[in-house]
Formats: sequence, C-alpha cells, structure tokens
Amino acid sequence: MKFLYKKLNRRRMIRIIGVAAIGSVAAGTLINITKQKIHKVYWQGISLGASSEITIYHPEKNFAEKILEKSIKKLFFLENLFSLYNKNSQLSQLNRKGTLKSPDPEIINLMSLSKKYSKITNGAFDITVQPIWNLYKDSFNKSNIPPSKEKISQALKLVNSDNIDIRENKIKYLVKGMSSTLNGIAQGYITDKIAEFLIESGIDNTLIQIGEYRGIGEHPDGRSWRLLISNPEHTSTIGSLEFKNASVATSAGLGTIFENSGKYNHIFDPKSGMSPSKHLQTTVVAKTATEADALSTAFLIMDKKESTVIANNRNIGFEILDNERNREIITSI
Repeated sequence: MKFLYKKLNRRRMIRIIGVAAIGSVAAGTLINITKQKIHKVYWQGISLGASSEITIYHPEKNFAEKILEKSIKKLFFLENLFSLYNKNSQLSQLNRKGTLKSPDPEIINLMSLSKKYSKITNGAFDITVQPIWNLYKDSFNKSNIPPSKEKISQALKLVNSDNIDIRENKIKYLVKGMSSTLNGIAQGYITDKIAEFLIESGIDNTLIQIGEYRGIGEHPDGRSWRLLISNPEHTSTIGSLEFKNASVATSAGLGTIFENSGKYNHIFDPKSGMSPSKHLQTTVVAKTATEADALSTAFLIMDKKESTVIANNRNIGFEILDNERNREIITSI
C-alpha cells in the first residue's frame, strides 16, 4: 500500500501513571497497601488491531484470575462481532451482503447506540462513513492522491445512519452499497461491557483500556486514576487528568494518515467527506466509555460551540488541542 496506515494508534495518546502503568506485568503481582495484601492481576493483548490491557486489584488472587480469564473471553467474543478485519464478523457480513439475519443482540444494541449518537451530534458521528474511507484508501493506493470531488459526492449518498433498519431478527441497509465501521465506538462499548461484567462479578477496583480507558473504583493507594495526555504525534505530554468511576477517550486525525502532512486521515466529516481541520485533538471524560469514544470522535469534527453545548447538557468533561497547539479545557466533571 502507498498510504501510511496506523502511523500512530489513537490509544497511545493517553498513558497511565502509577502502579497500573502500561507494560508487561505478570498476573498475581502482590502489592501491600494499608496492611492489606492486594493482588494485581493483569492482562495485555491485542484486540481490534491494537494493544489492550485489563488490570484488576483484589485480595483473592485465584478469584481475580478466574474473573480476568472470563473477561478476556468476553472481549474476543465481542471483537468477533464488530471487527472490520475479520471477514466472518457480523459487521463484515452485513457490509458484504447488505443484510444480516439473526443478528446477535450485542450488535443490535451497538448499532442502535450509534444511531443515537448520530442524532445527538447532528450527524457528526455516523458509522456509515465507511464508503468514504474505502474511497480514499482506493484512491491513495492507486494514484497516491485524494479522490475527486465528484467521487466524494457520490460516496456521500451512501452515508446516513437513518438508512439502517434495525430489527430483532434482521439488520438491513436501505440503500445499496452502504457499509459501516464501528471503529469510532466499538472500543468504548467493549470497554463498558467488560467493566459491567467485572462489577457484576464482585471486582471493585479495576482499570480497563481497550482503546478507551475506564476506571472502576480507585487506585490501590486510595487515589483517583491518573492519565498523561500526549500530543497527536506522541512526542511530548501536554497535560494530565484524574478520574474515578469514569471513562476517558482521545481522538486525533493523525492516528491514521494517508500522506505525510496528515491532511487526509482516518476521520471524516460525514457531511463533507473531508478530514476535519477544526482541532488537532479532543479528549472526553464521561461516565461510559461508549459515550466518551463516540463524542471524542464527533467533537473533532464539530465546532467548539456546538460541542460545548452537548458537553454541558450531558455533564461530561471536554478539552481540545487547537491548531496552534494550545490545550483548552472546555468543561470538566
């Protein structure tokens, strides 16, 4: 391929601080905190094409290890529903055939949530933008130039999540040639599903990173979870934040680029078919990773004024790195 693919993965833009630092850590690490022996049980692997981590802190090592094993199985089950890289996933089948019979309840739920966030953001978030991605990929592969305005205009006719008919027994595209990507929301959704499972299983303190971060409870030393936020190129740190029982997601166009300038990248405005240029990077702190994931992507496309209204209405934290590389905290929670 001629275009630059995954030069920098978006999840590298946020780094964890402290005992739960990203790295290769053996399951069952023992930490002594306030005279209580707390075991750190840790998994690191690849999901949805990039590094993921689940860290559990619990007094009972064997119990935590069993729960961790079950959560990993759940993660890969969900990945196999939503992945564009797996030709047999339910999403890939839907894109290939235009219809998916007997869809799993999880893909029904996620695609329904995706349509919800499209409404909330007035179309700035839209999973049916995949034809635009395919158009740019093919154009840069063949001639190393962006597609023509005419071809973009044609592809935009396929972009509208209102044209996804979602029913209990079938999901169907109402316009031939449509296709979807869940890459802007699936990481957050899977993070939430793992978090829900861990909470239901009796895990009170855990940090999950499957593209987006979600911290349940608190760090073993009694403080909030802490994150370092890097610039889009991951060459320096631009700030940090603390959170507890919340989720964090960061989006930046430089995560995947088609050419060196980064003007053409993996994030597209569903209305114009162009990569957005309003901000370099957006970070959202929300109750759920699904919301943080979807809105961090949408806010990269939207005007700051529009995004701020949504952030205030939904009581979420929101900050941007503008094109002059100034960090601005718009709202906080």
